[in-house]
Order: sequence, then C-alpha cells, then structure tokens
Amino acid sequence: ELGVHNAETWNKDPNRLQQVRAEVDRYCKHNAKIRQTAIADKKVPPKVKLSSVTQAGGRHPAVLMCSAYDFYPHWIKVTWMRDGKVVKSDVTSTEEMPNGD
Repeated sequence: ELGVHNAETWNKDPNRLQQVRAEVDRYCKHNAKIRQTAIADKKVPPKVKLSSVTQAGGRHPAVLMCSAYDFYPHWIKVTWMRDGKVVKSDVTSTEEMPNGD
C-alpha cells in the first residue's frame, strides 16, 4: 500500500518526475554504459569435472557424469561426443542446481 501511495504521489508531481528523468540521463545511463563495457566482453570458461558414478538400481554398473562450475556468461551447452560425433541417446541433462552450479 505504501508503495502504491508513493508511486501515485511521485507520478503526480511534475518537479519530481523532471528530477528523476534528469537522474536517469545524468547518472543511470552514463554509469550503465561504463559498467556494460566493463563486463560485456568478459568470459570465464567453466571448470569441468568428469566422474564415473555408480547408479543405485540403474541398468548400467556405472555412468559418466560431467559437471560444470564457475563460468560466465550464464548460458552453457554441454555435449557428449564419441569418436568425434555428438551422442544423443542415453544422455540426461539437468538444469541449474540450487547452489548456482
């Protein structure tokens, strides 16, 4: 309720709107450009861990597991290959883990 009240009050005040717009041009846009160029071309390759894991009750005695950590930007594609060709069957992937990995 307080946020709605404040927004309505500020949006009705032309001096406040002018001040906020000036801040956007003076501070936000200027600093956004500086910070964006500072990080836009940065990349951190993933740390990769490959391990053999025994599944409980699985149909295979062990499976290979690949984990990727500490990389930037956020998006990553992990591909399994055998003899130089992409393996598409019997491959399972997971989404981002709760701890951010």
